[in-house]
Amino acid sequence: MVDLVDIAANNLSAVASLVSAMLAAAVAVLVLVLNQAYARRQQRVQFLQPKLEELYLLLNDVTERNVRIFKLLAGTVAGDLASKSKLNQMDDLNAYGLLTAKKMIMLVRLYFPELTRIHQLLFAAERELSQKIWSLSVGEPVSLEEILDASGRVGHMSSLMEKEMVVNQGRLLKASFLPAWYRRSSQREVQNVPPPPAGPPMTFKHGPSGPIFENAWSCSPDRL
Repeated sequence: MVDLVDIAANNLSAVASLVSAMLAAAVAVLVLVLNQAYARRQQRVQFLQPKLEELYLLLNDVTERNVRIFKLLAGTVAGDLASKSKLNQMDDLNAYGLLTAKKMIMLVRLYFPELTRIHQLLFAAERELSQKIWSLSVGEPVSLEEILDASGRVGHMSSLMEKEMVVNQGRLLKASFLPAWYRRSSQREVQNVPPPPAGPPMTFKHGPSGPIFENAWSCSPDRL
Protein backbone atom coordinates (compact mmCIF):
# COMPACT_ATOMS: atom_id res chain seq x y z
CA MET A 1 0.00 0.00 0.00
CA VAL A 2 2.84 2.38 0.85
CA ASP A 3 4.49 1.60 -2.50
CA LEU A 4 1.24 2.47 -4.35
CA VAL A 5 0.99 5.77 -2.48
CA ASP A 6 4.59 6.58 -3.34
CA ILE A 7 4.02 5.71 -6.99
CA ALA A 8 0.92 7.87 -7.10
CA ALA A 9 2.72 10.75 -5.42
CA ASN A 10 5.51 10.57 -7.94
CA ASN A 11 3.13 10.35 -10.93
CA LEU A 12 0.35 12.82 -10.16
CA SER A 13 -0.31 13.61 -13.79
CA ALA A 14 -0.76 9.94 -14.65
CA VAL A 15 -3.13 9.45 -11.71
CA ALA A 16 -5.13 12.52 -12.69
CA SER A 17 -5.45 11.21 -16.23
CA LEU A 18 -6.57 7.81 -14.95
CA VAL A 19 -9.19 9.35 -12.63
CA SER A 20 -10.46 11.55 -15.45
CA ALA A 21 -10.74 8.54 -17.74
CA MET A 22 -12.66 6.58 -15.09
CA LEU A 23 -15.07 9.48 -14.50
CA ALA A 24 -15.61 9.89 -18.22
CA ALA A 25 -16.31 6.17 -18.57
CA ALA A 26 -18.76 6.26 -15.64
CA VAL A 27 -20.61 9.24 -17.14
CA ALA A 28 -20.73 7.52 -20.53
CA VAL A 29 -22.20 4.37 -18.97
CA LEU A 30 -24.77 6.45 -17.04
CA VAL A 31 -25.80 8.33 -20.18
CA LEU A 32 -26.10 5.04 -22.07
CA VAL A 33 -28.31 3.54 -19.35
CA LEU A 34 -30.54 6.63 -19.26
CA ASN A 35 -30.84 6.70 -23.05
CA GLN A 36 -31.81 3.04 -23.12
CA ALA A 37 -34.38 3.57 -20.37
CA TYR A 38 -35.84 6.55 -22.24
CA ALA A 39 -35.92 4.58 -25.51
CA ARG A 40 -37.72 1.68 -23.79
CA ARG A 41 -40.22 4.10 -22.27
CA GLN A 42 -40.88 5.67 -25.67
CA GLN A 43 -41.37 2.24 -27.20
CA ARG A 44 -43.88 1.32 -24.47
CA VAL A 45 -45.82 4.53 -25.02
CA GLN A 46 -45.85 4.08 -28.81
CA PHE A 47 -47.08 0.51 -28.37
CA LEU A 48 -49.72 1.17 -25.71
CA GLN A 49 -51.15 4.48 -26.94
CA PRO A 50 -53.00 2.96 -29.95
CA LYS A 51 -54.38 0.28 -27.61
CA LEU A 52 -55.68 2.91 -25.19
CA GLU A 53 -57.19 4.90 -28.05
CA GLU A 54 -58.90 1.77 -29.35
CA LEU A 55 -60.33 1.09 -25.89
CA TYR A 56 -61.57 4.68 -25.70
CA LEU A 57 -63.35 4.35 -29.06
CA LEU A 58 -64.93 1.08 -27.94
CA LEU A 59 -66.18 2.86 -24.83
CA ASN A 60 -67.75 5.49 -27.10
CA ASP A 61 -69.45 2.65 -28.98
CA VAL A 62 -70.89 1.40 -25.68
CA THR A 63 -72.33 4.84 -24.95
CA GLU A 64 -73.83 5.25 -28.43
CA ARG A 65 -75.30 1.74 -28.36
CA ASN A 66 -76.79 2.44 -24.94
CA VAL A 67 -78.72 5.42 -26.31
CA ARG A 68 -79.97 3.50 -29.36
CA ILE A 69 -81.01 0.47 -27.33
CA PHE A 70 -82.75 2.67 -24.76
CA LYS A 71 -84.92 4.26 -27.43
CA LEU A 72 -85.89 0.88 -28.86
CA LEU A 73 -86.62 -0.60 -25.42
CA ALA A 74 -88.64 2.41 -24.29
CA GLY A 75 -90.55 2.45 -27.55
CA THR A 76 -91.29 -1.26 -27.24
CA VAL A 77 -92.56 -0.80 -23.69
CA ALA A 78 -94.71 2.12 -24.86
CA GLY A 79 -96.27 -0.09 -27.55
CA ASP A 80 -94.46 1.24 -30.61
CA LEU A 81 -94.56 -1.60 -33.14
CA ALA A 82 -91.69 -0.17 -35.23
CA SER A 83 -89.40 -0.15 -32.19
CA LYS A 84 -90.39 -3.69 -31.30
CA SER A 85 -89.76 -4.84 -34.86
CA LYS A 86 -86.31 -3.23 -34.99
CA LEU A 87 -85.42 -4.76 -31.63
CA ASN A 88 -86.50 -8.23 -32.73
CA GLN A 89 -84.59 -7.94 -36.02
CA MET A 90 -81.27 -7.15 -34.32
CA ASP A 91 -78.89 -10.08 -34.12
CA ASP A 92 -77.49 -11.03 -30.74
CA LEU A 93 -74.03 -9.59 -31.47
CA ASN A 94 -75.50 -6.11 -31.94
CA ALA A 95 -78.36 -6.32 -29.45
CA TYR A 96 -76.14 -7.43 -26.59
CA GLY A 97 -72.92 -5.73 -27.69
CA LEU A 98 -70.98 -8.99 -27.61
CA LEU A 99 -68.23 -8.04 -30.08
CA THR A 100 -67.50 -4.74 -28.37
CA ALA A 101 -67.49 -6.41 -24.96
CA LYS A 102 -65.05 -9.10 -26.12
CA LYS A 103 -62.61 -6.56 -27.55
CA MET A 104 -62.76 -4.46 -24.38
CA ILE A 105 -62.09 -7.49 -22.19
CA MET A 106 -59.04 -8.38 -24.29
CA LEU A 107 -57.55 -4.88 -24.12
CA VAL A 108 -58.15 -4.49 -20.39
CA ARG A 109 -56.78 -7.91 -19.44
CA LEU A 110 -53.74 -7.82 -21.70
CA TYR A 111 -52.66 -4.18 -21.50
CA PHE A 112 -54.55 -2.15 -18.88
CA PRO A 113 -55.30 -4.34 -15.83
CA GLU A 114 -55.64 -1.19 -13.69
CA LEU A 115 -59.01 -0.67 -15.40
CA THR A 116 -60.29 -4.11 -14.40
CA ARG A 117 -62.48 -2.93 -11.50
CA ILE A 118 -64.29 -0.14 -13.32
CA HIS A 119 -64.64 -2.29 -16.44
CA GLN A 120 -66.22 -5.07 -14.38
CA LEU A 121 -68.71 -2.55 -12.99
CA LEU A 122 -69.53 -1.39 -16.53
CA PHE A 123 -69.84 -5.00 -17.69
CA ALA A 124 -72.24 -5.75 -14.82
CA ALA A 125 -74.37 -2.72 -15.78
CA GLU A 126 -74.44 -3.87 -19.42
CA ARG A 127 -75.43 -7.35 -18.29
CA GLU A 128 -78.36 -5.86 -16.37
CA LEU A 129 -79.47 -3.96 -19.49
CA SER A 130 -79.09 -7.12 -21.58
CA GLN A 131 -81.43 -8.86 -19.15
CA LYS A 132 -84.09 -6.25 -19.92
CA ILE A 133 -83.60 -6.87 -23.66
CA TRP A 134 -83.99 -10.60 -23.13
CA SER A 135 -87.06 -10.17 -20.94
CA LEU A 136 -88.78 -8.08 -23.60
CA SER A 137 -87.81 -10.53 -26.35
CA VAL A 138 -89.54 -13.40 -24.53
CA GLY A 139 -92.60 -11.35 -23.62
CA GLU A 140 -91.86 -10.77 -19.94
CA PRO A 141 -93.16 -7.47 -18.50
CA VAL A 142 -90.56 -4.72 -18.14
CA SER A 143 -91.37 -1.24 -16.86
CA LEU A 144 -90.04 2.00 -18.27
CA GLU A 145 -88.52 2.78 -14.87
CA GLU A 146 -86.47 -0.44 -15.03
CA ILE A 147 -85.16 0.50 -18.46
CA LEU A 148 -84.31 4.01 -17.30
CA ASP A 149 -82.43 2.64 -14.32
CA ALA A 150 -80.50 0.03 -16.34
CA SER A 151 -79.57 2.47 -19.13
CA GLY A 152 -78.64 5.16 -16.63
CA ARG A 153 -76.30 2.79 -14.81
CA VAL A 154 -74.54 1.85 -18.06
CA GLY A 155 -74.10 5.53 -18.88
CA HIS A 156 -72.79 6.30 -15.39
CA MET A 157 -70.23 3.49 -15.44
CA SER A 158 -69.14 4.48 -18.95
CA SER A 159 -68.54 8.02 -17.70
CA LEU A 160 -66.50 6.80 -14.73
CA MET A 161 -64.39 4.51 -16.91
CA GLU A 162 -63.72 7.35 -19.34
CA LYS A 163 -62.69 9.54 -16.41
CA GLU A 164 -60.25 6.93 -15.10
CA MET A 165 -58.72 6.50 -18.54
CA VAL A 166 -58.14 10.25 -18.95
CA VAL A 167 -56.95 10.97 -15.40
CA ASN A 168 -54.58 7.97 -15.33
CA GLN A 169 -53.33 8.20 -18.91
CA GLY A 170 -49.67 8.49 -17.90
CA ARG A 171 -49.92 5.47 -15.60
CA LEU A 172 -51.76 3.38 -18.17
CA LEU A 173 -49.20 4.20 -20.85
CA LYS A 174 -46.29 3.65 -18.43
CA ALA A 175 -44.96 7.02 -19.59
CA SER A 176 -43.27 8.05 -16.33
CA PHE A 177 -39.91 6.96 -14.94
CA LEU A 178 -41.27 7.27 -11.40
CA PRO A 179 -44.13 5.14 -9.99
CA ALA A 180 -47.46 6.92 -10.43
CA TRP A 181 -50.44 6.51 -8.11
CA TYR A 182 -53.52 5.14 -9.87
CA ARG A 183 -56.58 7.26 -9.10
CA ARG A 184 -59.61 4.99 -9.16
CA SER A 185 -63.27 5.89 -8.80
CA SER A 186 -64.39 5.92 -5.20
CA GLN A 187 -67.20 3.72 -3.94
CA ARG A 188 -69.26 6.84 -3.40
CA GLU A 189 -68.84 7.84 -7.07
CA VAL A 190 -69.79 4.33 -8.18
CA GLN A 191 -72.96 4.31 -6.12
CA ASN A 192 -73.94 7.91 -6.86
CA VAL A 193 -75.83 7.22 -10.09
CA PRO A 194 -77.46 10.49 -11.22
CA PRO A 195 -81.24 10.39 -10.71
CA PRO A 196 -83.69 11.76 -13.27
CA PRO A 197 -84.29 15.50 -12.90
CA ALA A 198 -87.47 16.77 -11.34
CA GLY A 199 -90.24 17.49 -13.78
CA PRO A 200 -93.24 15.99 -15.54
CA PRO A 201 -93.08 12.29 -16.39
CA MET A 202 -91.59 11.30 -19.72
CA THR A 203 -94.15 10.89 -22.46
CA PHE A 204 -93.95 8.99 -25.73
CA LYS A 205 -95.25 9.80 -29.18
CA HIS A 206 -94.66 8.58 -32.72
CA GLY A 207 -92.43 10.55 -35.06
CA PRO A 208 -91.59 10.27 -38.77
CA SER A 209 -88.24 8.59 -38.02
CA GLY A 210 -89.24 6.60 -34.96
CA PRO A 211 -90.29 7.11 -31.36
CA ILE A 212 -89.91 10.57 -29.81
CA PHE A 213 -89.58 11.01 -26.06
CA GLU A 214 -90.48 14.32 -24.50
CA ASN A 215 -88.42 15.21 -21.41
CA ALA A 216 -86.14 12.31 -22.38
CA TRP A 217 -83.54 13.04 -19.70
CA SER A 218 -82.11 9.57 -20.02
CA CYS A 219 -81.00 10.27 -23.60
CA SER A 220 -78.75 13.14 -22.59
CA PRO A 221 -74.96 12.49 -22.63
CA ASP A 222 -74.71 13.17 -18.89
CA ARG A 223 -77.16 10.40 -18.11
CA LEU A 224 -76.36 7.84 -20.78
